[in-house]
Parts: sequence; structure tokens; C-alpha cells
Amino acid sequence: MRSLVAVTAVLLPLACADARAADSLNCKHAVVQADMNACAYRDFQQADTLLNKVYKDVAAKSDTDLLRKAQRAWIVFRDSECAYETAGDAGGSIYPLEYSNCLATLTKLRTQQLKNGGN
Repeated sequence: MRSLVAVTAVLLPLACADARAADSLNCKHAVVQADMNACAYRDFQQADTLLNKVYKDVAAKSDTDLLRKAQRAWIVFRDSECAYETAGDAGGSIYPLEYSNCLATLTKLRTQQLKNGGN
């Protein structure tokens, strides 16, 4: 498990650097691995931005302490789940893409869950 955390700590900043370059990419036609990694990370960033907006909207109308506790637990779950799901790709060039895709997928699901009132 420690090695997965170490790999994530090394590769995620690389994906972040790629994400800055993704602003100028046409992600529908990305074919180079670094471009695909950057586009996947950009997708995650967009999903995370929307999640934060929805979270703030829900927090304004609900028990903030319980929601905050649930959200913090969910973030730990999301990050652990994605580390687990992508463990087979750790160290490979596709790892940032797979990890970002996992983060984006779970983040979009959480956003929908919050929009639906936690159901």
C-alpha cells in the first residue's frame, strides 16, 4: 500500500503539469499518452470543480457537520478505491490516465448523489 501512495505522490504532480498543457489540447483527438493523461486529469478537475459547487449548495441547506464528515470520509474512500483499482498500472505511462479517469468517475457519481439528496 505504501508503494501505491508513493507512486501516486510521484505521478499525480506529473499529471498536474500535463493538465496545464491540456488547456491547449484538443482532447477528442489526443493520441500521445502524455496528452491523454493531461486530458483525463482535466476531466477530473472539471468534475471536482462541479462537485465543490454542488457540495457548497447542499451544505447551505443541510447539517454542515454531518455533511463535512461524510464528504471527508468519501474523499478517503475515493482516493483509496482509485489507488486499488489502478494498482496494476502503477509505474506505467498509462497510470495517470487510469487514476484520473477513476477519480473523475467517482467524483461525478458523488456529485449526482449530492444532487439527489444523498440517495
